[in-house]
Amino acid sequence: MTTTPCQNPGLYQAILARRSVRRYARDPLGADILEQVGAIVAGAKPLLPDNDFAVLTRDVAPGEDLAADLGAYGRLVTPPHYLLPYGTGEEHVWTDLGYRVEQVAVRLTELGIGTCYVGCLAREEAVRARFGLPETAHIGAFLVFGYPATSVGGRAVNSAIRRVVGAVNKLPPERIFFQGSFEYPALPDDEIAPLIEAARAAPSADNAQPWRFLWLEGMLYLFVRRHNRRYGPEHHQAYRYYDGGICMGNLSLALEALGRAGHWTMLDGEDPLLPDCPPDLEPLAKLALA
Repeated sequence: MTTTPCQNPGLYQAILARRSVRRYARDPLGADILEQVGAIVAGAKPLLPDNDFAVLTRDVAPGEDLAADLGAYGRLVTPPHYLLPYGTGEEHVWTDLGYRVEQVAVRLTELGIGTCYVGCLAREEAVRARFGLPETAHIGAFLVFGYPATSVGGRAVNSAIRRVVGAVNKLPPERIFFQGSFEYPALPDDEIAPLIEAARAAPSADNAQPWRFLWLEGMLYLFVRRHNRRYGPEHHQAYRYYDGGICMGNLSLALEALGRAGHWTMLDGEDPLLPDCPPDLEPLAKLALA
């Protein structure tokens, strides 16, 4: 774990501590807590302000079968509530969604509330129809939430499922961070290490961890792998954009916690000024640090 001076250590620890929770306490959250959840959702900062962002909040009745809403994966969870965030826009909508929703997930962690992403990229058309969303809506994932189960059995289920999906196996920094060129994997220095640690803590579909970073001339470039076998079929590969946004959300929250300023710029793969990268990587964004 990286130790670094923080203006908001609670926020930084929430970034590192957040885990996917699959089993929840049966009791729903109180009205006052749900009001705080609503405020957190409303306060999520955009990556691209021109994109529209909306969230449906749903309560789950005891014994309700979530498979119709969340897909087969919903059979593994017993949450009292879930969010359906969706976005519309012209550019980088999935990335913007991941960026905003991760802010919500981390701030819920600060409140002691457990969360779990339930991907639906391959089911977006069906989800739009079921919930009456616009045809142009991008979704990417549900976010289920509630208090984690505190029984021994509940904790065991959460731990076991995380191990099955590999979520406890994070790539080491030298696998995702490069200095000056992609020929030189490196350990980040003290200036960058807290940010890379926050990136490593980011969740991703099937623990794919598609992100790769290049630190070059005072700029942190973010690339994602074009194809990842963990995502599965080709139509699932777009999760790299959503997961890249989640990772960017963690980095922005880490900057906030550390009291540092930074600005994201989305990248066009056709830009001749981009640094060279292996053909299996796709440029996504760059972070300028103040």
